[in-house]
Formats: sequence, structure tokens, C-alpha cells
Amino acid sequence: MKINKLTNVMALALLAMTSCNKELFDKEVWSEMVEYQFVIDNADPYHDWCLTRNDILSVKSLDSKINKVQLLTANPYTSSSAEIVAETILYGSTESMEYTIPIIMNDVYLVAYDKDGNDLGYKTINYGTMSMELSTSDLQKPGTIKTPTYQTFTYLYVSTFPLPSEHFDFNDMVLRISKKNPDIANTLVVDLTVKLDACGTKESYAAAIQLADIRYDDIEKVEVLNDNPMDKGFPSEQRSFIESEDVLQKGRNGEAVISLFENAHWALKKEFDELGDIPTLYYNTSHTVVEESSEIVNPVTATYRITFKERDKALSLTFDRIDPFIMHKGSNGGTWEIHTYPHKFEGTLWETNAAAYNNHVSWALVIPKGDFRYPVEGISLSSYNSVLQETFGPYENFAAWMKDHNSNQDWYQQVTRPTLVY
Repeated sequence: MKINKLTNVMALALLAMTSCNKELFDKEVWSEMVEYQFVIDNADPYHDWCLTRNDILSVKSLDSKINKVQLLTANPYTSSSAEIVAETILYGSTESMEYTIPIIMNDVYLVAYDKDGNDLGYKTINYGTMSMELSTSDLQKPGTIKTPTYQTFTYLYVSTFPLPSEHFDFNDMVLRISKKNPDIANTLVVDLTVKLDACGTKESYAAAIQLADIRYDDIEKVEVLNDNPMDKGFPSEQRSFIESEDVLQKGRNGEAVISLFENAHWALKKEFDELGDIPTLYYNTSHTVVEESSEIVNPVTATYRITFKERDKALSLTFDRIDPFIMHKGSNGGTWEIHTYPHKFEGTLWETNAAAYNNHVSWALVIPKGDFRYPVEGISLSSYNSVLQETFGPYENFAAWMKDHNSNQDWYQQVTRPTLVY
């Protein structure tokens, strides 16, 4: 890091004081503070923080034997890690599949099945292919297929926005989200399975998912399967972020929002201390247990079944439209939302002045890898000092990606210091 802790505290105090009044806010001072404290010297000013890309493939079957097709991230006949990014049933007409994949991928793999669910083989599809006609003669079947899983992304957060952080360990909230259609014949229904893995802050925060470009009125209902929401049992009188206990919320501009939990610490532990308060420990960000400081607990999982009113809206729900966000109280008493970078300045449930804090730094990361190992408490993903030309952290190539967003876009696949990740 480039500054000591005392300098950090002074900077935060100054920012808190100036941000209490919009008239006193000095954007230049704030921007310099954030840049000065950011873990990467000379960060790319054009960074978009994006590790994924999106496409649409239209498929027409020329063979009545082909009933269902899936798009996968790998060849399931040779890889056991293939993930389903889209699937559809072909009813003799052209069907479109919209999907999101890692930006480092150049191909997807189409697998066809008959009406009994038997695999017929696969075909490699170049990214950017807009449409194709498919027959069984186009398919290869080199052996036994390995059952693919559904695509899962990891979402990481630093909870200090809009203030700079002493370190960017991106473990204040760690979510894993997978998406599937539970009944492929019913294209109106989509399941989002959400797992809360970690809470690496002692600050209280809530979380929800904004469905970008999908309206509240586009959705018939949202159910939590097995009646098991993440914050089940949370005292309703203590709600301060999401007032209603309804799972489906209406955003300030009519957006569809799924409520996840009112308090992350409660979601993970569901207990009160001897004073009747919710303990605020670091959960699952340290390899050791420290009394009244850190603890290792089981992650919590909930599946949200979304029923849409129209087929096109259901099919459009790809990962690029899934925007989980944190809500926390700022130093000026207001509520701040921390979104994924494409939605960084949005106030979905709370009106904020986030646009005033415009810079190219993100307080959230979207990792197209379901088993991504996040840093332990207090360790940045990677820090780089241009004066000393030193890099430190569990993902050394993260620093290179931050200096040039067109390079090292696979940084999250290589852990360089395994002892520094959870």
C-alpha cells in the first residue's frame, strides 16, 4: 500500500465531513483520495471491470430427431466442468438462445438431445455466430457425455463505497449465483439459486438483486422454494434497508428487485448475543477462529423461482442482467447502494448522490467462476507499487489486468499465493 493507516483515517474523516453536505462536496479531493488509496498504481482509466460478454444464437432444427439443445462452456465429452449457459426445446421453428460467457472464451459447445433425453452429440460454435441450421449429421459423439452443471458466477464486494478502502479484499460480501430453467417446456419460469458464502465486515448491510431491464410489472410472482428465505426469522421491527418483507420489490423507477436479506450477519448465523443484538463478526474470511472477532460458519443458500408474464422477458434474463447489490449506512446517515460496475451509480431502492462520485474504480466484482477463491481478511486481491515495482496478493495478474483491462483477463483462474485465499 502507498499510505499508512493514520493517513487513511484522516482521508476518510475529511471525506465524511465534506460528503455530509452536497454543497461542500469536493469531487476532485475525493477522486484523489480514492486514486491515492487504490491498490493499483496507474490503474487503467478506461477500465470497465468486465470479464464477460453476451451473445444470441438462433438455431433451427432440420431433423425431427433433435428435440432439445444446450449451449455449454466446454466440450462435455472431454471435460467434467462444462456449464450450461442456455438451453431450449426446438419445436420445428427457429429458437433463440441468449447467453453470457467469460470474455476469454472464443467458442461455445452445442449439445443436442432427443425427446427421451438421450444425447445425440455436440458441435463447436464460434462466438459471434448469429444463426445456424442443425441436423444430426453436424454432430460428433466421441464417447460418453459427462453431465454438465448450470452456470454459476461469484460476486464480490467491498462495503465502503463511496469511501476508499484501506484494502480491496473484496470479501465483505461473497455471493454465488446459478441460473436454470426448472422445466424447459415452461419458458416462463427461471430459478436463481443464491449462496451467501462470506461476510467480511463488521458493518451491517442488506442485499437484493436488481433484474436490469426487467420491470416489476413483467413478473407474475417470485417464490422462495421450501419457504426458506435467507433472513427467515429476522425481527421485522429491526428492518431499516428493505421495509417490506415481500420477496419481490418494486424499485424506485419500476425495476424488478428480489430481496435477499436485511442483515448479512443474521443470514449466516441467525442468533442474538446476550444483549439481544446481532453479533457482527467476520464470517468465513479467516482460517482461524478468534473469539468475538471471526468465525467459520456454514454458507446459506436459497432458490428464488421467478415466474414471468411473457416468454421473451424470461428468456432475456441472462447473467449480464443480474445485478446483486449491497445497502449500507454511510457516514452522513444516508443509505448507499453498492452495485456491480455497469450499475454503479444507480439508486434502485434508495435515492443516492452516487453520480457525484464518478470515477473508474469499482467496489464490486463479477467473476464468471462459481468456485472462485476469495482473499482472506485484510488481503487485497493484488496490490502494486510502481515506485518499488512490487506486486503482492493471491492473484498477481489482477494488478496487470487493472493496469490494462484488455490484458490478463483470465487473472481469476490462477491463484499465485494459495495461503492468502479462503
